[in-house]
Amino acid sequence: MGVTIVNPTSYEAAPRSVPRVTVPDLNGLTVGFLSNSKMNADKVLEGVATALVGRYGITPRLYAKRVPSIAATDELLDQVAEECDAAVVAMLDCGSCASWAVADMAALAARGLPVCGTASTQFEGFSRQVLAIQGADALGLAVVAHPVGGIPPQEAFERVNPLVVGDVVFALTTEIVKESPA
Repeated sequence: MGVTIVNPTSYEAAPRSVPRVTVPDLNGLTVGFLSNSKMNADKVLEGVATALVGRYGITPRLYAKRVPSIAATDELLDQVAEECDAAVVAMLDCGSCASWAVADMAALAARGLPVCGTASTQFEGFSRQVLAIQGADALGLAVVAHPVGGIPPQEAFERVNPLVVGDVVFALTTEIVKESPA
């Protein structure tokens, strides 16, 4: 008697589409950093915020969900949208956390915010698949080396390298234009 493994995900795009919202540049903006409270998610966000403060003079605002594997409350999402010009969400580094972080990203984008998620290398493919399933594949994703949890906080902070920061900036400032079929 064998074991059957069933993949509960779909490879078809969701019927809705979450648009990518952007700003022309980050200079002087207020950027919200939404942690899902996974271990060291705050340190990854701190690394991104530190780089953006130095490069663009942003004002960072840190927010945190209480539970990583559920959606952020409407009140929290509304607060981020009211107080910020753009948002970065962390951490997409497990199955349920990535799924709910994508939901939070889509909800922030629906509120008119440019948004970027941060995933670990181990969960990049899964995170991109969930983005596509949710019709949110236009939203940006920056990828940091796995693991993020279970390491010293300073090491998680240092995993935010110039490539990661560049991906965040690209996601928040660069409009994606889909080519029409010929």
